Amino acid sequence: MKAFVNQDICIFCGICGGVCPDVFVIDSDKRKSIALDIELTRELLAMARYAESICPAEAITIKDVSTKEK
Repeated sequence: MKAFVNQDICIFCGICGGVCPDVFVIDSDKRKSIALDIELTRELLAMARYAESICPAEAITIKDVSTKEK
């Protein structure tokens, strides 16, 4: 599972980085929050889901990006 921030709708409020700084950081050049490209551990997943639930712009999504090899 990984977290993503939709840059088109992020309002740069910083709530996500406040509740989950190990996943969400500030891109000061773009004045947007970004999600680090990391696989979420159970603990980080819980924190990222909380950030997703309170994002006022609904810009955060959590996706399963695992691929199954044949």
